[in-house]
Amino acid sequence: MKIKILLLKTWSNKTITPLAWQRIVIKSLNEFRSMGHDLSTLEEPNNEVTFGDREYDVFAKALKDLYDLKFPEEILEKVRG
Repeated sequence: MKIKILLLKTWSNKTITPLAWQRIVIKSLNEFRSMGHDLSTLEEPNNEVTFGDREYDVFAKALKDLYDLKFPEEILEKVRG
C-alpha cells in the first residue's frame, strides 16, 4: 500500500488537533529516519511523498498510543483503490 503523507498529516491536524501530526512525527522520528525519511520531509510533505506499509504501521501505532484512535478504514479503502 502507498498512502500520501500529506493525507495523513491533513487528517490528523483537522480531526484531532492542529499539532497532532507534529506529535506523531516526534514520537516516531527515530523509526521514520531509519526508513529514510528526514524531519523536514515529514513536517512539510509535498503531495508526492508516500508511506508504505511499514511507515503506515508506525504512524498507526503512534496514533493509537498518543490519541487512542485508529485511522478511518473507509479512507484507507479509497486510497488502496
